[in-house]
Amino acid sequence: MGLPTITFSLQKAAQSAAARISAGRVALILRDEKVNGLHTVYQQGDIPAELSQANKDAVLRALIGHINKPELVYLSVIGTADEIEAGFAALASFSYDYLAGPVDIDDGDAQALADLVKEHRKLRYIGKVVLPNVAADHEGVINFAASGITVGDKAYSAAQCCSRIAGILAGTPAACSATYAMLGEVTDVTAMDKPDEAVDAGKLFLINDGRRVKLSRAVTSKVTFTDDEPEALRKIKLVATVDLIRYHAISTVEDEYLGKCANSYDNKCILLVALGDYLKVLEQEGALKAGSSGVKLDAAATRKYLLAQDPSRADEIKAMSDEQVVKEDTGSKVFIRMFGKALDAMEDFDLVLEM
Repeated sequence: MGLPTITFSLQKAAQSAAARISAGRVALILRDEKVNGLHTVYQQGDIPAELSQANKDAVLRALIGHINKPELVYLSVIGTADEIEAGFAALASFSYDYLAGPVDIDDGDAQALADLVKEHRKLRYIGKVVLPNVAADHEGVINFAASGITVGDKAYSAAQCCSRIAGILAGTPAACSATYAMLGEVTDVTAMDKPDEAVDAGKLFLINDGRRVKLSRAVTSKVTFTDDEPEALRKIKLVATVDLIRYHAISTVEDEYLGKCANSYDNKCILLVALGDYLKVLEQEGALKAGSSGVKLDAAATRKYLLAQDPSRADEIKAMSDEQVVKEDTGSKVFIRMFGKALDAMEDFDLVLEM
């Protein structure tokens, strides 16, 4: 049961992940006096008519996108006196890529959203939140630190523009980066003091190059790393790619494989082949570098589990080869290691003109 369909299901999951990386989903938490509840917006006509004009404008900014438009925008509309946590909790059953808060979000609510995202990303949650001036030092929090934003004769705060940034990020395909994404409607912005240092500090901001206003290097707020954390967590693009690959792989295995067959070595090998095919599809779609991916039974994790289960076999288990260890009975546990290199985009150029 479950074995004949796992490869097909994972191939479909890989295609879903690749499509989602090309056009992601945005979620907005809005405060409004007249409208409450959850709404799904695919286009302008889906925006609830009763929303305030400020909230309608926030949704429209999200829909602009970048190279592509977001697949959709979820709205979690709460009352003006409701806790921000309520708006976040209402989105729990939805899968989305980028989140932004109310257009007038205060420092307390911004920090609360950052904390919620950081905590939920320990589970299956793949959302990343765009917040104004929150130095969270986390790959799931994007610190939008622009100021002096004007569109014609109208001024906007960083908080008001977070939905626009979320839409840009959701509309950036896997093969591209949001670095230097043009915001054609923005006419000016206050220049960032020491921009290179700001990028290194995990700030995302706007640049006026004299021709157009564009996004700075597309980085997360992550600036400190443990020994087992890759520097790739700095890049929004790479974090988004890994998030979706992990989400679709794990959820598909749970839906199609968990509890449906004996935990034998042969069945584990079938799952390895299916997961390997999943990664190959992602290579073909350009989400992973060609030839970089693979999957194997995790001998180190298996050995650690066996030693904990039966210390009396310690000498025997330590003397086993990796090939022997992964064939051992591991009860209901399955230890698998997947790997692959998410492709970055072209961002740094060294151009030489020879005369």
